[in-house]
Amino acid sequence: MRRIVYAYYILLLLCIVIFSYGFKDPNLTLTSSPFLISIFHQLTYVVYGLRPLATLIFISILLGLWSFYIVVCKNGEKLFTNIKHLAFFIILSAFILSFSYPALTHDLFNYVTTAKVTFTHGENPYVVMPIEIPNEPYLAFTRAANKYALYGPIWILITAIPHYLGNNNIWQTIIMFKLLNAIIYLVFVYMIYKITKSLKNTLFFAFNPLILIETLISGHNDIYMMLFACFGLVILKQYKFLGALSFLVSVLIKGATFVLTPLLFIKNISFEQILVFSYWLLALIFFIAAPIREELYPWYAVWLVCIVSFLPMKKYVLLYGFTTVLTFALELRHLPYMWMGYYEGPGPTLRFLLTIIPIAIYIVVFFVKRLGKRI
Repeated sequence: MRRIVYAYYILLLLCIVIFSYGFKDPNLTLTSSPFLISIFHQLTYVVYGLRPLATLIFISILLGLWSFYIVVCKNGEKLFTNIKHLAFFIILSAFILSFSYPALTHDLFNYVTTAKVTFTHGENPYVVMPIEIPNEPYLAFTRAANKYALYGPIWILITAIPHYLGNNNIWQTIIMFKLLNAIIYLVFVYMIYKITKSLKNTLFFAFNPLILIETLISGHNDIYMMLFACFGLVILKQYKFLGALSFLVSVLIKGATFVLTPLLFIKNISFEQILVFSYWLLALIFFIAAPIREELYPWYAVWLVCIVSFLPMKKYVLLYGFTTVLTFALELRHLPYMWMGYYEGPGPTLRFLLTIIPIAIYIVVFFVKRLGKRI
């Protein structure tokens, strides 16, 4: 039974990697191999030319990931008999997904192009926009090139690693960014296990489909911000200066964790209480500030999954359940654009309904069950 589940998951990951290349930007050339060019052409035809089919494929993959996630969260102790076995499986999964194309978003290309502006052209990314670089070939497949750097200076410094390892080869650079994301993801998984000593908490984070899609496939940088924020909060009481320094690094990667700053100065508060406050403060930004600014982006939920993964699971059943359903609902927000090819029209309404309906159903079912137990 275990081998069947393992094989199913690895096959599913390989399908995701292959399917992801259907989202390749038409202006982006990844290889000169006629064989690979032919495969990419067929895949992009499915994604851009047969949108309903591509949407159904994505839904099937998403349901496959969620079915595995549910099985793992419920039967993790039976599927993984020892921690070394689990570690190998998580590392293998992260490695496979690192070779996927950054589908569903163009953010990674902004990271790549901003790094090139900084380290190849020697310009200040907070002063010079990518679009101002004459004859820059990366502009052909970079979105929002008419903006200054959106993230902090620590993030810009981090991007130097995959930039130089990429050796000015775009495909190699993408893979280097993805591999670095995988390393940070693995460090976070290890930190959860080390702090909580709980296999269930570790599994909850490690195999969450939103974490896999937004961190390892799409390549968003939120996991970096949360790694340093959570590490800072973990060591804050014992090593106040190092904890505050780690937290500062988090803010200088991506500024959302700035909202947690007051927690650094509150005395007589437990780590568990800090986590709960952190969860709701970040949720406040996620549900109120983010939609006002632009959009309720799925990858912002990485913040909430990271925080809740350190909390005792039995004590915070509602919070775990809400976060799980939220991550599922947010991934559904990709469907309208995938099906229609544009964001306007019925898109905003459909995204809202796909988000709110699963959450509303969960909340109703949860409280009905609670009421039934009391009666």
